[in-house]
Amino acid sequence: MTVKRQTIEDLTVVFGYGYAHIFSEVTESVRKMHISKEQMAIIEYLYIHNEATPTELSTELNVHKSSIAHALRKLTLKKLISTEKNKLTNDKRSKLISLTPAAAELLDEFISNIQNIIGEHIKDISEEDTKKLREAARTIIKITNLNGGLYNETRA
Repeated sequence: MTVKRQTIEDLTVVFGYGYAHIFSEVTESVRKMHISKEQMAIIEYLYIHNEATPTELSTELNVHKSSIAHALRKLTLKKLISTEKNKLTNDKRSKLISLTPAAAELLDEFISNIQNIIGEHIKDISEEDTKKLREAARTIIKITNLNGGLYNETRA
């Protein structure tokens, strides 16, 4: 087996574990609020981009406009988004969507939970292994073009 193939298999274990365990542990707040995958994608997009029109959300998330409209209604009822007239256009029908402070808090809690769980898993590794792990993580971020991402792009 080649080193590249072994690396792929090792990363499959790491990412698979991350998805199966960490994500399920940190989504309690999301579950309590009955936030769908589509609604969460909208929240994440707005978290990174601050605001968007429904058309932009539909295009960027590759979701039909009617599905976006439905998800936006649900998020409005949950008080996670706010809507205002789009000042950038002359069209009075055009709206800008942004997150409410409650949504930002939800995402901050979500990210904090992820960081706490990861911290708990690596708390007993040596300084040398911590440096190697950080180097590997930075390499993954670089080669997968993740620099920025959900957390760092908006909070760094």
